[in-house]
Amino acid sequence: MHNTDVTKYDKHIAIIGAGISGLTLGISLKLNNIPCVIFEKSPTVSEHGAGISISPNGKHILSKLNILDELKKVSGNTSETIFFSNLKEITRISSDVLTTSRKSLYDILLSKYISLDGEIHFNSELEKIDLDLKEISLKNDKSFNVGHIASCDGIKSICRSKAIDPSFPKYSGYSVWRSIINQKQSHIGFYLGAGFHIVSYPINNEQTSFVAAVKTNNQTRESWMTKGSYSDLQDDIPKEILQKFNSLKSSEIYKWGVFVRPKTRILFKKNVTFFGDAAHPIVPFIGQGGCLAIEDAYVFSNLYIKNNYNISKTQEEYQLIRLDRINKITKSSQNQGKLNHLKNPFLVFSRNFLMKNTNIIKYMTKNIWGYRPENDIHF
Repeated sequence: MHNTDVTKYDKHIAIIGAGISGLTLGISLKLNNIPCVIFEKSPTVSEHGAGISISPNGKHILSKLNILDELKKVSGNTSETIFFSNLKEITRISSDVLTTSRKSLYDILLSKYISLDGEIHFNSELEKIDLDLKEISLKNDKSFNVGHIASCDGIKSICRSKAIDPSFPKYSGYSVWRSIINQKQSHIGFYLGAGFHIVSYPINNEQTSFVAAVKTNNQTRESWMTKGSYSDLQDDIPKEILQKFNSLKSSEIYKWGVFVRPKTRILFKKNVTFFGDAAHPIVPFIGQGGCLAIEDAYVFSNLYIKNNYNISKTQEEYQLIRLDRINKITKSSQNQGKLNHLKNPFLVFSRNFLMKNTNIIKYMTKNIWGYRPENDIHF
């Protein structure tokens, strides 16, 4: 898309980053005729070989944005989740989680945004921001005065590092393998083991997402694009489990280190507001990173309308509404990692017994999956 003079966007919300939070925010704003523009550092919106699960809280918002039905057409529509302790089945439950690929989700979000006459500038990487002048400067030597800055630029957010004292990530002790394999699967599978767990789910009718988290002191760098090998994967995961995913041998495999940041306390500063991973990166053990990003964008845009476009009041309410939920889910995700990787035989037996004979899974997901932003926004 074309660039233009520095004053064009002085009434616009400038969205930095065309990821899940950025595109969802753009759609929600455009549906309500609020001027916005997206700046994306990459030449196109894409995601390399990664799956994503959307639980009912995220599906509810995608439905509100008239996206859900289209996404279902290109996704893996599962109805059952099966839990294993190593290869021994623990229990199976009905599932209301949409499993898909990030690329499918991104493509549909982008298509929806463009259909609403949304404007996006690719190859536009942020270099610096001026919070007082509300000016963004890009690495392509372009600068723009904007109405407000929405930081949706991911886990290594430039906006956050420029606006707030940068926090240095700490290795969590977990590394995660991922791959998209050419293998059909009709259910979501959880394999729990001593020091590891695997999640697999269909992303469409032909392919399956494979994700394996391992507890290890061997630190891997924080990058989704670090390639791994099947032979190294075999060192982390029991061979008898990997045999269920034979297509891994001929698939591209990636490995990344999971890092943690200090507790989220701030969701805005002056003329910038933070969303998704730029606001609150979390460990990926309850599948809520994408859903939280979707919630952030939807809550903010609707608060902005409710508050008659008063940005300061919107920021304050957004932070008040979101912080408690964000931090509770962050803690739950960290605890789930420990629960998944139990080694003590008695604790493993107790966990499996509760999963099989009680409603503990339903209880643990109720408050997360049952969230509806309308109850917080009070339309």
